[in-house]
Amino acid sequence: MDMSFGTSLSRPVEIPGFATLMRIGGDEPFHARVRAARLSFLSRYLPLNLLVALCNTAVVLLVVAPAIPPMHLLLWALPQLLVLPLWARRALLDRHGKLGLAATPQRVRRLLLEMLLVGAAWGYLVASSLPGGNHEMVLVIVAMALAGITVTAQSTLIFPLATAMLSGPIVIGAGIGLLLSGVGAMLWLIFATFVVVTANGVILGSRHYYIRLLAEEQVVAQSEVVGLLLSEFEANGEEWLFEFDALGFLTFATSRMAEAIGKTVDDLVGKHWSDIIDPLDCAQLADMLERKQPFRDLLALVSIEGDERWWQLSATPKFDSSGRMCGYRGIGSDVTDRRRSAERIAELATFDALTGIVNRRIIHQTLIDALAVGDEVVLLFVDLDRFKAVNDSLGHGAGDRLLGEVAMRLRDVVLEMTGARGIAGRLGGDEFAVVLRSPEEGEAMQLGAALIEALSEPYRIGGREAVIGASVGMACGPGDGRTVEALMRAADLALYGVKADGRGTVRQFDQTMQEQTEERRALELDLRNAISAGQMRMVYQPVVDVLDERIVGFEALMRWRHPERGDIPPGLFIPMAEENGLIVSLGRWALEEACRQAGKWPDSVRLSVNLSPLQFDDLDFVEEVRRVLHRWRISPSRLELELTESLFLDEREQTSVMLRQLVEMGVGIALDDFGTGYSSLGYLQKIAFSRIKIDRSFVQASRTDGGESTAIIQAIVALADRLGISTTAEGTETRAEFEEMRRLGCAHVQGYYFGRPMEGEDAKRLLDRISPRVVLAEPVAHLPVKGSALPIGEADGWRWRSAAGHSSQRFPKVPTKPRAG
Repeated sequence: MDMSFGTSLSRPVEIPGFATLMRIGGDEPFHARVRAARLSFLSRYLPLNLLVALCNTAVVLLVVAPAIPPMHLLLWALPQLLVLPLWARRALLDRHGKLGLAATPQRVRRLLLEMLLVGAAWGYLVASSLPGGNHEMVLVIVAMALAGITVTAQSTLIFPLATAMLSGPIVIGAGIGLLLSGVGAMLWLIFATFVVVTANGVILGSRHYYIRLLAEEQVVAQSEVVGLLLSEFEANGEEWLFEFDALGFLTFATSRMAEAIGKTVDDLVGKHWSDIIDPLDCAQLADMLERKQPFRDLLALVSIEGDERWWQLSATPKFDSSGRMCGYRGIGSDVTDRRRSAERIAELATFDALTGIVNRRIIHQTLIDALAVGDEVVLLFVDLDRFKAVNDSLGHGAGDRLLGEVAMRLRDVVLEMTGARGIAGRLGGDEFAVVLRSPEEGEAMQLGAALIEALSEPYRIGGREAVIGASVGMACGPGDGRTVEALMRAADLALYGVKADGRGTVRQFDQTMQEQTEERRALELDLRNAISAGQMRMVYQPVVDVLDERIVGFEALMRWRHPERGDIPPGLFIPMAEENGLIVSLGRWALEEACRQAGKWPDSVRLSVNLSPLQFDDLDFVEEVRRVLHRWRISPSRLELELTESLFLDEREQTSVMLRQLVEMGVGIALDDFGTGYSSLGYLQKIAFSRIKIDRSFVQASRTDGGESTAIIQAIVALADRLGISTTAEGTETRAEFEEMRRLGCAHVQGYYFGRPMEGEDAKRLLDRISPRVVLAEPVAHLPVKGSALPIGEADGWRWRSAAGHSSQRFPKVPTKPRAG
């Protein structure tokens, strides 16, 4: 059933169904208790059952026996002669408390069998004697049957199955006998009604008794749980329990409370609460007790042997049976350590732990206060220049001490120049802020310049000298921002402008900075959709062998043609893509598109594709390269991936593993812009580079800087030759530069002299018209240049010569009409 019987327990007791009441049960403790209770109940009524059985036997012998055959009497008497002596003996044993030892399922089944035998004997007697008896005899037998059913129901009230075994045969026998005797329907109906009412009473009585046993079981279980929890609470909890009466005297206290006061429980019980907690220190507690109100998490100051401790108390009134308040029952704990920690946290929330000056929270609140009253306020963002270099070279400990020195200089300058109107704080890392309220004209710029000057003076850290600089971005409120967020954003944009222009100065925010930021943000949003909108394209610049001037490959370069802004320089959108995480998807598209185009070229022509260091964050990158090469049927040896030296700054194991996998696959690895970044010869030994690309700045300066660039190029070529690495000189734009690179030993050249970056179809037509072994001898310079995808000096055709240089011929030029997109 889904009904439930509500009790005072935490969970309702389910009302048992008829099948549950009829169960004997197994060996579970609860079922054993039920069986023992039932047997005990039956044993209490055994004397009454025996007395009724004797009375009914006397009636049978005096009234019924003369009218029925002797065989019927014998069948009635034999079961009783076997069972009733056993019941009499059991009644005697129960007087000595021994019956509970036999409360097993097997014992109950045996008892039920005995009841069935007795009930069957009486049922047989009633059924056989009623049909042949006169009216008076029928009434006597019916009365005898009703008496037996009544007593049986009473003695088996909590055990319906026993009622059914003992009374069931009697009911059946009486019903059959009444039908056969022809006494009339009225007497049979009365008998049936009595039986139904009696059966219903047995079921209800058994159900309520069963529910009571369940409730008692739950009470016992919950008492055990509560006792266990209280023991655990007392042993391991930080809180303690207490009770005091209506007058305020303690009537109960746990040992933990006594330990907190330094006394025993006996010494503590009987004391008034004001002897422990000074009412003057806790007037709120006294007020609550006087008004007889409950209280929760109330803080009380307690002095224990001169040591001030903070207690947290919660309690509710308790009432007696008449409803009168008779005291309080509650829980308490010592929260001194927690309160002191909170005070320390509040202090840390105000001051920066490393430098001792105020932190971001106070800077933020100071700006809120100034803007709220309409004061003019200036916010200066101070960023340290070259701090990372000092931190890396001297160590983080020295860096922390340096930040402390910076904070002291900031505070001293602000205090000296502005007094109480200025406040200096640390925002985090090597970023600081200064807030100046009600500034005089020009005062903020002077303060910013003074801060830069003071912070740029040398520092002595651990016996070593350190020199850093500072850049300052400034915003004035409410003109540059009416909210703290807007003002901070304006100061940050001004600081960003200072860094972009060379650092070491003060710059005030102006609206053009915001417009540039909005324009950049809009461009970033457009970049996210550039691939799907078909705005991205790849162009290809020829790479030429210096010995026979043949085309050996192309470098694939990414271009973005914005529908409104036109061509966006790669130097603008590539860093943007790296900042917002789009470079991975752009890099995948570029590799796919370049390989798709290279699949149309002769197998002897290589393809170079530039990679961003961030693409190595993609753990699937190597497999992506493998899939693209397979899809466009390109040999791995034809693909060369160009990397910059910035990839190796972090020295991540993941990057080295992926590079080795690419090399093992057969893909070439080229080091781009060599000599301009963080050049280290160490990683040339770790990675099997196939090519070093000499930066265009060395190529173009090789004929103008007095031989310094030439010496660098010679050193790079010698190093590459020693390591078995090929070289390519980028930015070769004149014949003289080409000849110089050939003289210096570079293997390949790349630049405008041999061709500007061209569309993929133009590169395809170039390779179709010109054998890779036939190259440009010299440009035709007498006509103007037409088209961006053609070599400098090319007009209506190119003059080419064979690799051996024996003959010359003219080929139709590559179409020069610019391509959209």
